[in-house]
Amino acid sequence: MRHFYCSLIIALSLITACTSDRDIAEPTVITNPEAVLVHYWNFNALPSGTLMEALPDMSLLPGQASISYEGDGTGYMDDFAPGYTTNARNSDIDGAGLRARNPSDTRYLLISVPTTGFKKAVVKFATARSGSGATQQSYTYTTDGVNFTATNLETNSYSAPEDPVNDLVTLDFSGISETDNNPNFKIKIAFGGTNASGATGNNRFDNLTLEAEPLTAGVAPSALQYNNNNSFTVNTEITPLHPTVTGSVISYTISPALPDGLSIDNETGIISGTPASESPATTYTVTASNAFGNTTTTLSITVNPMPVAALIHYWNFNALPTGTLTTVNSDVSLTTSAGTITYPGTGAGYMDQVTPGSLINVQNGAVEGLGLRVRNPSNTRNLDIKASTVGYTNIVIRFATERTGSGATEQQYSYSIDGVNFITTSLPITTYSPAAEPNFELVAIDLTGIAGVLNNPNFIFRINFSGATASGASGNNRFDNITIHGNNL
Repeated sequence: MRHFYCSLIIALSLITACTSDRDIAEPTVITNPEAVLVHYWNFNALPSGTLMEALPDMSLLPGQASISYEGDGTGYMDDFAPGYTTNARNSDIDGAGLRARNPSDTRYLLISVPTTGFKKAVVKFATARSGSGATQQSYTYTTDGVNFTATNLETNSYSAPEDPVNDLVTLDFSGISETDNNPNFKIKIAFGGTNASGATGNNRFDNLTLEAEPLTAGVAPSALQYNNNNSFTVNTEITPLHPTVTGSVISYTISPALPDGLSIDNETGIISGTPASESPATTYTVTASNAFGNTTTTLSITVNPMPVAALIHYWNFNALPTGTLTTVNSDVSLTTSAGTITYPGTGAGYMDQVTPGSLINVQNGAVEGLGLRVRNPSNTRNLDIKASTVGYTNIVIRFATERTGSGATEQQYSYSIDGVNFITTSLPITTYSPAAEPNFELVAIDLTGIAGVLNNPNFIFRINFSGATASGASGNNRFDNITIHGNNL
């Protein structure tokens, strides 16, 4: 028998000795069976570096809760790892936590935790400090967003243990009616005691929660649905996806993260945006929540590559005749009417061929052959490229260009969607200074965001000429391999 008791004592001693020093004694937990989790920070997704703000990882009041580190001095917030499992929810790991660095006596953590629609709030968090961190935390709250008090707050200060030991702090506001249904409710954590003014050291926080009781009884949302199979195209704005749901919803979340460029509105559940990269068919789970529960649904999203653009019009100029040119038809056109280039205006300027051309932007295996020469004086004329875009969208114009030493030093770009009036609205570039020969350069003008350009029989792209030499009697600008690409409607 004596041997049995000795063995039992040894076993208990071993169990006690093996307990992690990151564990804490079981605290007195305030439990309200009617309460729900309103705000929750697990801090596991904090970015590295200095933090100006930490937003909750979960909130029933989207866009309203936050943590900041107010005051002055060199103290700042950042993340630390590993965090703690104390007060973690949803089986969250101890990934990371929030660190408030010294000097902390001139700063304070400001925790905005509105309770709109809720009452009897209880706030909990795990906390610790580094060896040179502030030894005292002081807690106050505000109900008007301005004036802070500790009135009726049973726990208004705490001495955090030294990491890796951490403790659970519980701030019980359930008996303070002014904190009920309050959009201005905030908590301040100030730092003092030994070390708070030091240049090193910090206090640490993890798994901060606010639980509260809904003001009115209700039911969880249900029957959440989206259009299930959704196929989108890179760089093309999607038609927003609207959910249908039965009952009221406070917030929507989605997992995994949507493709780059797409987002979900946490309040309405609408998915919108312009996908920036390809993504294979992926199943996403959307959760709609209110204070009484949640409902989920799935939907599939695929982001396809941009279709290969069609060469709608192309001028390689290799078949230009000699002499003065009045109209230059496109060498390739997919539309019913060919594209045309003219040089209207007044004065002695004119168009003719030039050799050699350029291989820049060459299409269909064409040789550099000839190019188009637009002669001075050019400041009284304009080069008009008339090109129907009927049946096409996402229009992009490209061409190779250069000038002679006495040619116009600036090209000015505009366009017309009615064949009469010319504008520069939404053009990505409106002017360009071509290099002097022999240096052809590529100019690309993306018109995909201009709705009036697509599917338009009257589209004209205009190039005007300016600069000190544009009015001269000699000199010219040169063009080759003018292309207009687009996608089929």
